Amino acid sequence: MSRYELEARNPRYEVSVGWDRPLSNFFLQVYDTEADEEEGDPMIVWLGADGYAMETDVDRILQHLSPWAIVSDVLRAQLLLDQEREKARPLIL
Repeated sequence: MSRYELEARNPRYEVSVGWDRPLSNFFLQVYDTEADEEEGDPMIVWLGADGYAMETDVDRILQHLSPWAIVSDVLRAQLLLDQEREKARPLIL
C-alpha cells in the first residue's frame, strides 16, 4: 500500500492519495480538520474505500484530487509505479 499526504489548497483540509493493494484500488481521502465530529463525518471525500467502486484509473483519481491539492507529474508517475509494483496477487491455498 502506498499513501501520500499532500499539501491541500485550503489548510483546513488534510488530503491523502495512494494505492491500496488488498482492494486493488487507488484511494483519495479529504478530511476536514475543522469539522465537528459530533455533527457529522469529517471525512468529506473518500474514494476507493471499498471493492465496489473500482478506482483503477490514475487520471480519474487525479481529476477528483485536483480541486483539493496540487497534482504533479511526479505524483502521477509514482502512483502508476505503485499500481504496477503492488498489483494484487492471487490467493494460494
